[in-house]
Amino acid sequence: MEMHRKKGRRTRRRAAVCICLLVAAVLLIRGRNAAGELLLPEQKQELPEVVYFMQRHPAWAGDHLGQAKDTMASSGCLVCALAAGLDMQAIALEMDFYMTAGELNKAFSEADAYTEQGAVIWDRIKTAVPGTESYVAGSVETDEIDLFLSQGIFPVVKVRMGGYGAYHWVLLVGTDENGYLCMDPMSEKEAPVSLSVFGNRAYAVRAVYFCGK
Repeated sequence: MEMHRKKGRRTRRRAAVCICLLVAAVLLIRGRNAAGELLLPEQKQELPEVVYFMQRHPAWAGDHLGQAKDTMASSGCLVCALAAGLDMQAIALEMDFYMTAGELNKAFSEADAYTEQGAVIWDRIKTAVPGTESYVAGSVETDEIDLFLSQGIFPVVKVRMGGYGAYHWVLLVGTDENGYLCMDPMSEKEAPVSLSVFGNRAYAVRAVYFCGK
């Protein structure tokens, strides 16, 4: 009987050790993800004519993202960034194209390009905006971002407010001596914002661009 008790205790100890190791591994992975990737440009990118769309603009602030409860004012940073990026590329290409953030949100809603929670469904964007393609990066890579900018394609990156707060999307538009510059849909001024405001770190990269680029 005593032998069985000892075996039972050893089994429980082993199980406890396994659980602790599993928890530690999960926390380590989360910690790495929480840190994001440090983004510092490897080449200078001239600042183009920047288009600014603010998610709290009264023309669309109260518009919902599809059928979601979220509105442009509360969660429209990504749509604002994508709209500005497309308009900026269109200017560079001398295309007859222009959409405000409110118009892009309406196009997304009509094309069912949102989930019920208001998240963008990337492979439906080309239905909402014909002639475009979407790119969802598997990782955050500086050289990839620099290549996009050099081709006149403006990627959006997921950052954290203040470098450690809530997640937020901004549009990368160029560089200066301090690093990347972005169009921040939460900013109250129509001026480029340094990515250093967000700790120079990104957690995801996306791009929507016109075909042929």
